Amino acid sequence: MNKNNSGHLLLATTLLALLSGCDTRSTTTATLPAETPETVPTAQPRQLCYRQVMGRDTTLVNLRISGTTVTGELAVLPAEKDRARGPLTGTLTGQQIVADWQRTGEGQTQVHEVRFTLAGDSLRWREGARTEENGKWVLTNPDQGYQYVLGKVACAPQP
Repeated sequence: MNKNNSGHLLLATTLLALLSGCDTRSTTTATLPAETPETVPTAQPRQLCYRQVMGRDTTLVNLRISGTTVTGELAVLPAEKDRARGPLTGTLTGQQIVADWQRTGEGQTQVHEVRFTLAGDSLRWREGARTEENGKWVLTNPDQGYQYVLGKVACAPQP
């Protein structure tokens, strides 16, 4: 065999080896659990805004959701007294958000746990008697108390 033919043979063998590897399919993806919308991180954070107006009292929630991470602001603004506002950070699981709210009101700041439920075009959560546990104020009975129901509204443009 001459030197030129062996070079062509080597080139053909290499090309065949490379091309045969191109059609290899992996079967490992079939064994992975199906991803749900709650577990798939979104490319862009979603911004959701909600408002409730009862007479002269207003409650506002602005949420930014990136994957399962939630940040935002909560403001409870009664017309007369006991206003409270502050940032919140939490986690989204399904349609439930559990967050720590840095509640500032009546001259003091406290961490309150809030549990939001996303329900169509509304946001719901309960407020009632609280007890302090490990430096955080949690609802004494999470299934009782006043239930806030805020409607979805357009968010103000961010600077």
